[in-house]
Amino acid sequence: MTSEIAVLQAGSWGTTLATILARDGGKRVTLWTRDPTQADEIAARRENRRYLPGIRIPDGVDVTADLDRALEPLDLVVAIPSSGVRAFRDRVASRLRPEHRILSATKGLAPDDGSRMSQLWSQAVGAPRVAVLSGPNISREIAAGLPSPTVVASEDASTARHFQAVVGTRMFRAYTNDDVVGVELCGALKNIVALGAGAIDGMGYGDNAKAGFMTRGLAEIVRFAFTQGANPLTAAGLAGFGDLIATCISKHSRNRLVGELLARGSTLEQVRDRLGGQVAEGIGTTEATYAAGKRAGVTMPITEQTYLVLYGGKPIREAMRDLMDRERGEEIAGPLADVARLVSQLAAARRTGEVAAPARPTS
Repeated sequence: MTSEIAVLQAGSWGTTLATILARDGGKRVTLWTRDPTQADEIAARRENRRYLPGIRIPDGVDVTADLDRALEPLDLVVAIPSSGVRAFRDRVASRLRPEHRILSATKGLAPDDGSRMSQLWSQAVGAPRVAVLSGPNISREIAAGLPSPTVVASEDASTARHFQAVVGTRMFRAYTNDDVVGVELCGALKNIVALGAGAIDGMGYGDNAKAGFMTRGLAEIVRFAFTQGANPLTAAGLAGFGDLIATCISKHSRNRLVGELLARGSTLEQVRDRLGGQVAEGIGTTEATYAAGKRAGVTMPITEQTYLVLYGGKPIREAMRDLMDRERGEEIAGPLADVARLVSQLAAARRTGEVAAPARPTS
């Protein structure tokens, strides 16, 4: 029986999505992995023991390493690490048909030039046929059937609504958003903040420090995303604040774990070994965002210090001290002040019954 949707590839997030689409959504799903041995093992055991142990994969999931077979459905959910998306896109571009729709479930930026995943896929199928999936999406909890919200964003409203219906279930509640830039950048950059939040855990600095760090991290995300054309209010939603909270506090968060292990003395190589082949997107995203921030002239102290720790050999405690020693300024300034003004304008417009929404800030 032909599958309705394909999930590419079989990491923890991809396996989770394939599982809930079949189990809770009643879909016929193809789950693709590049490794034929892994495909045979998952198909036989109905479990991805490497990336999602203990979760049964429904019989309605067809597991394969045959890429042509995986590309037969018109709806494709791509859950490939950001470092491999460009190469994979180039591999499949000639096989994609005009009817294909792509939902990118990758939360990261291309390491070479900082491209967002939707930008890469739009070059293959056109922006109206691309959507992105983001939000507080801890895969282990979702696979276990625990309630979770998510966001589907697309420049095309019909594409967003289509994937909202495709991936949404009773326990996986999907909302739509037209701010693709904001949703993607929030989903990618929160991983950088999660590295630092984990380091705070590893150093035992306490909840006050962690809460303050997360809050200033969100301000940094807003500053950068605003310069790229994002709606700053997106950062206050599920793809921004919601995902930031989950990634910074969850025991299942790989990025938070990386920061904690580094703070406790592990090397980056040892941390990667500990992850067992799974990817912490914050590592590569830090490098891409650091370069992009420099190009845009955006002040990004958390990203800068994280970059120096990961790629410059700077001790974590020294990086934290430098963050604490930065010049003290106003809390609500720059783009955050613009957001505050925008919210005030919206509130005033509702009170007076104005139909037209206030202009979006341009400064």
